Amino acid sequence: MKATDIMTKEFDTILPSSTIKEAVSLLRCAKRGEDKKGVNALMVVDEKGQLVGIITMSHILKAIIPFYMEMAHLSEFAWEGLFVRMCHKIENRLVSDFMERKVITVDPDANIFEISELMLKSRVRRLPVVERDKVIGIVYRKELFFKIVETMLEKEVCK
Repeated sequence: MKATDIMTKEFDTILPSSTIKEAVSLLRCAKRGEDKKGVNALMVVDEKGQLVGIITMSHILKAIIPFYMEMAHLSEFAWEGLFVRMCHKIENRLVSDFMERKVITVDPDANIFEISELMLKSRVRRLPVVERDKVIGIVYRKELFFKIVETMLEKEVCK
C-alpha cells in the first residue's frame, strides 16, 4: 500500500502573504477536516502552487501565547483582556511570519511502513504527499490508523 492509496486528495492551501486572520478563518471553515469541523493545518504554497511551508493551530497558539509566558508563573500576568489583545495583535501579521518552512513530506510511492515510521519518528499528524514540489494529497495519522482497523477488523461492527 502506497501514499497514493491512503492520502486525502482534498485539502486547503494558503499563500504565505495571507494574514493570520485569513488562516484562522480557513482553518475553521476548511473543506475537509480530520473531525469534519475544520482542519488543524494548511499547506502554504506560493503563486506557482509549490509547497513552501505549513501553518498549524499550534503555530498560531504559540504566536498568541509567547514562550516567555510558558516559563513564568501564569498567575503573575494580568489576564483581563490579554488574550483578546494578543489575538488582535497578530491577526494582520503574515502567515510567512509563523509558518513552518521545513515540512516533512513523502513521495506518492512511499509505502505504508515508511509513512508510519516517518510519522512516529517525526511526531507529525499529517504528511503532505509531494510530486514535483506540489502537494497532491495528505496522509493523516487518523487515516493510517483506519487502515489498520480495516485490516484487523474487516467486517466487525462497532457495538
